[in-house]
Order: sequence, then C-alpha cells, then structure tokens
Amino acid sequence: MKSKSNEDHPTHIFVTGTDTDVGKTVFTACFVAWLRAQGVPSIGFKPLASGPRTDAETLFDVQAGEVPLDVINPWHFSEPLAPLLAARMEGRRVAFEVVVEHLKVASRGMQVAVTEGAGGLLSPMLEGGGDAAVMIDALDASPVIVAVDRLGVVGQVRLVWSALSRRARETAQVVLMETQQPDASVAGNRALLGEYVGPERVHAFPRLGARELKAYGGMGIGPVCAAVAQGLGIGRTWTLPPR
Repeated sequence: MKSKSNEDHPTHIFVTGTDTDVGKTVFTACFVAWLRAQGVPSIGFKPLASGPRTDAETLFDVQAGEVPLDVINPWHFSEPLAPLLAARMEGRRVAFEVVVEHLKVASRGMQVAVTEGAGGLLSPMLEGGGDAAVMIDALDASPVIVAVDRLGVVGQVRLVWSALSRRARETAQVVLMETQQPDASVAGNRALLGEYVGPERVHAFPRLGARELKAYGGMGIGPVCAAVAQGLGIGRTWTLPPR
C-alpha cells in the first residue's frame, strides 16, 4: 500500500480502459466527486482530448468550476482520433515530458490526482511511443482499468493487465461497468476475473440513470468508490460494506 501523500507528492491515480467508450469518464467524474465529498483534497485531469471536449467539461463541472478547463485539459484536438493522429493532422507535437510535468505541477497541494487517459491503455497518445502505460509509470501512478461487464471482458482486462509494468500491477484495480442489457457472462465475470488478478481488486460499478449521472452517482456509488480507494491505498481506511 502506498504511504499517505502530502502536498508535494500527491497520490496519482490513472484511469485507463480496455477501449474507448467503456465508461472511463463516468467513473472518473464519480470518483472525483466522491473524493471531494469525503473532504479529500483532489483534482481531476483529462490532459489529452480529441473531438468534442465533453469529457473535460464533465470534469470541470464535477470540480465546481474551481479548476480551469485549460488546466484540466491543456491539449485538445479537433478530430475525434487517437491524440497522436489528431495532433499530427494539426501539425502539432506534444512532448511526453511536458504532459507529465503539467500533471505534477497542477496537482501540487492536493492529496489525490486522478487522470483520465484517452482510449485504451496502449492507444497512441504522444510521439515517441508515449501511451497510458508509460505515463502511469512516469507518474508513479496506480491504475484503474475500466471495462464494460459483458462477454469477453475477462480476456480484455487480462490483456491490459499484462501490458502494465510489475510496479503498476501492485496496486491496480479493475472496475466493471454495468451494461444496460447484461448477457449470460455477467453472472460469472467478476469472480472469474478475480481468479486471475485477485477478487479484492475487481469492483462492480452500477449503471446510473440520467438523474444519477447528473449528480455524479450520488450516494449510490459510495461503497464501490470506497472499495476502489482502499484498494489503491489512498491515505486512510474506509468503512466498507460486506462483499
């Protein structure tokens, strides 16, 4: 478990996924909202975004406008492509080191910094091979792997897990997002995945209705956020319900 962070060295959490559109922003926004509700000094980032800026705007809203949008999302590209390709289309080059430094500097004074990646773990983000797996290690971050709970998810998560460094796997957590139309695999996905990564690392995130999404989950997501926080080793012991 990581030691308690301080104002110079916050705990960095990196939210990645098995693919794009698996629920990373929903989880990130709800987790940041929950941390803030617990009184934990925290900040949320979406450093690289392509296409609509909706994800970054969601994080802006969940932080009550206290963090400027251009701090949350300093690099935005017009085309809805992998950030590396979108940047190239605009003739821009974003240095990996500059992104990492921004996240470190902007999170000073916080206990927890939560960064949402773009696409899946190995989606091309920056020149020189910069992807989420590399950034997780550069930030000494703990990863949260978000995936949709459906047929195939066990293999998909295992592939992402295998691409993480040994250090990153030590505190990695998995969040399975409930789908609107669950298939037969849902009954066993969580337990089966737990056999490979540890049952205490796999968390079920409930599907949120429109009203709950607007409230960033409300009280209903408290237990799963507390379980994820405890698994990540964030600076205190949360009271968890029986599993």
